Amino acid sequence: MIKTGGFKGNKRDLPDCIQAAHGVRIMILRNLDVEDGLVNGTFGTIANIITGQQDGQTTVTMIGLQLDNPTAGQRFRKKIQGQSDNLVYIERTEENMSRKGAVRRQFPMKLAFACTAHKVQGMTMESAVVSLKCVFEPGMAYVALSRTTSLQGLHITDFDEKKIYADPEITAAMQNMNLASFERTRPLLQHVKLADGTVQNLTIVHHNTQGLPSHIEDLKCHHELTVSDVLCVTETHLSGSFVSSKFQLEGYNMFTRSRQVSYTTVSDMATKDGGGVAVYCKSHIQAEARRYFQNVTDLEFVVVKLEAPVRAVIVAVYRPPHFCLKKFLPNMESLLNSLDMMSHQPIIVCGDFNEDLLCKGKKAIRDTHNSSQLQQLKTGHLSTTFTCLNHIPASNLVYCKLTTVITVPSTVF
Repeated sequence: MIKTGGFKGNKRDLPDCIQAAHGVRIMILRNLDVEDGLVNGTFGTIANIITGQQDGQTTVTMIGLQLDNPTAGQRFRKKIQGQSDNLVYIERTEENMSRKGAVRRQFPMKLAFACTAHKVQGMTMESAVVSLKCVFEPGMAYVALSRTTSLQGLHITDFDEKKIYADPEITAAMQNMNLASFERTRPLLQHVKLADGTVQNLTIVHHNTQGLPSHIEDLKCHHELTVSDVLCVTETHLSGSFVSSKFQLEGYNMFTRSRQVSYTTVSDMATKDGGGVAVYCKSHIQAEARRYFQNVTDLEFVVVKLEAPVRAVIVAVYRPPHFCLKKFLPNMESLLNSLDMMSHQPIIVCGDFNEDLLCKGKKAIRDTHNSSQLQQLKTGHLSTTFTCLNHIPASNLVYCKLTTVITVPSTVF
């Protein structure tokens, strides 16, 4: 037993005495080093007790702890000369007591073979024994019962279902909440197939990734982007003609074109970073990339011809915001003319053209699309800034059943 002399403290002070022995469970009571993980509520086991002589009496100078969190307390290790253990050594802490003028020096810990539900909020463990006997507040049972990572690790004693309840104010607040309308809520993209396994609807998604190297993992786990049949991507920020396997999507074939290989006569554009386009097609779709077209020398684009089970031409285009229309439009016109001569319908162009269709004034790129019998699909604004820079012109709109905008949170992309 480790005692301190003087006045008896209250619950907020360091303890008057500590029962300590090798192998007992303890909990740290103060924030000793927050950055190092030694905080109020840290659990561990006493593994070593260091003593010394003071005024002819044996006193405890340090206590070595084996913490449950093996990464905590790095700066408190190896304090004992000649010792090779990896324990965390705690010394006495000095602080003012509630009683004015009194100071206590004591180890900031106490026995903790068990603890209250309030103390374990936010804690996660593989197994625990939970007693519901002393539950006296709403939510206490929930906190205690939700600490383990699995039901197999949860052992309940003194079970009483009446102890599991919520604050009546919460129930009242939920009853008074307004019901949300789902009339305008867009459902998840559907991959519709006929009974024989063929595709009935072709789901095409266009997304500006602002760099595949930075966001490929986000793209792989996005629940809507990865159920599309065809995914058109602009601003891939890939370079050269070789594409690493890490940018492939499972179940898709990838067709890509970087900025560096897209410009022949405009050398200053070819040397700039960024840009680039790609098209991902589901593996069951028979698709072929058409890479070269007459008089198309300075344009970031990918053309993919789909043969089966659906016939279509999919085009991904990116126009950098500072690439002048005088150089861009002739190349775009040549591409559209070449697509028309392919006699393969429908033609769907997914592009980030950096021309705001919602602003007043002349729309040279939209007019170019219209002159090639392509009409802009109505999708509304395509960004949080209420602009429409992403055009989706297409031929034979009779085939188009639904257009919508996918909301991609800025915290992900």
